[in-house]
Amino acid sequence: MAQIMKIAAVLALVGVGMVGSWAALDTAFHATGDYEFCTSCHAYAPIAAAYREDVHGGNNDSGFRAACNDCHLPHDNSLHYFLVKAKHGIVDPTMELLKEPHEVDWHAIRERREEFVYDSGCIECHKYLQEATEGSRMASRAHRRYFSGEREGMRCVGCHENVGHHRLGYHLEANGWHKNESTAAETVKEEG
Repeated sequence: MAQIMKIAAVLALVGVGMVGSWAALDTAFHATGDYEFCTSCHAYAPIAAAYREDVHGGNNDSGFRAACNDCHLPHDNSLHYFLVKAKHGIVDPTMELLKEPHEVDWHAIRERREEFVYDSGCIECHKYLQEATEGSRMASRAHRRYFSGEREGMRCVGCHENVGHHRLGYHLEANGWHKNESTAAETVKEEG
């Protein structure tokens, strides 16, 4: 009987440890993925301002505000989410320490937005988008290829370029992040 009690106690401790570990990790993930935490670095000031002006940043009638993790981390599976979060958790603060803030070419990074915004995050919040757009011929036509499975190479931010950060280019310029010649040339080439 004593042996069974020892095994039960060990299993109970293991269970409590697992639940406690999960709760601690979940709390840490959420605490380090919101607007206040992510924009606490100086280099993120224009990004924060553009976010606050956007519908996704709370500039809406419903009071909804997406967290940075909602868009900038994948939601396809927990392991992918964890790996990308760990990468950003190491790379972003390291770059903040090693580089002068204005050395970061945010304009060039904006052109590569599809690498930093995940469709799985968009669909997590907009999971009924396909049904919602069926009532609007224009919206339905715009999303038809995406929802029919012909989405190879398509990303939400490919069409919705400024989603999440309203007037980001303006805020970057106003805070001293001017387009360098190569970024400006690429933008003109893409627009032309």
